[in-house]
Amino acid sequence: MQGNELLVEHYHKTYDLTFSIWENRNKNLLILLIVVGFSALLTFNVAEAQPLLVDIIAKLCGISDATRVTELRKSFPYGIIQSIFIIVVFYLMLNLYQKTRFIRRSYEYLSGVENDIRHALSLKSPSVSFTREGEFYKKDHTFTAVMTGICYICILGALLFSFLGMRLITDWNSSQTIILIIDSLLSFGVTYFFIAYSLVSLKN
Repeated sequence: MQGNELLVEHYHKTYDLTFSIWENRNKNLLILLIVVGFSALLTFNVAEAQPLLVDIIAKLCGISDATRVTELRKSFPYGIIQSIFIIVVFYLMLNLYQKTRFIRRSYEYLSGVENDIRHALSLKSPSVSFTREGEFYKKDHTFTAVMTGICYICILGALLFSFLGMRLITDWNSSQTIILIIDSLLSFGVTYFFIAYSLVSLKN
């Protein structure tokens, strides 16, 4: 009996860890959407986006003098900041993929542990105990849930490729070869992990 209790306890601890990573992954996705959205506004030179960025930085740095803030708005290196945003987006996209992959693997593992527990406890159909992440999940997996995942991927993809595409066009037009190469490499990395994230998210 002690072995069964240890097995069930291990199952619950693994589930709790997976759920905490799942919550963290959702926050990561929200932050990524906000960063990419704001980066796209900067890249497309939306009128109020660049001054807003300077105002935020000035507030964080404790700069309250109006003249100084005006000077910052005129001389601020927006191009470099936009390249830095690509680095941030790359990190967040990589992090999102890693957490999503971990969650997928964990749920597959939990499904296997459920089978072990059911075997150890001699549970057979029609009992549904310890089938939540395995048989019960597969039966209860709805078309709406799949569409929700697809919508998240489409929204993120639209924002990402709008931002990255415009960023590369801007780099090309500015004839800054080094920045263009760096941004191109980062854009390739972001695209790769976005595709990997999409495939893992949509995996049955």
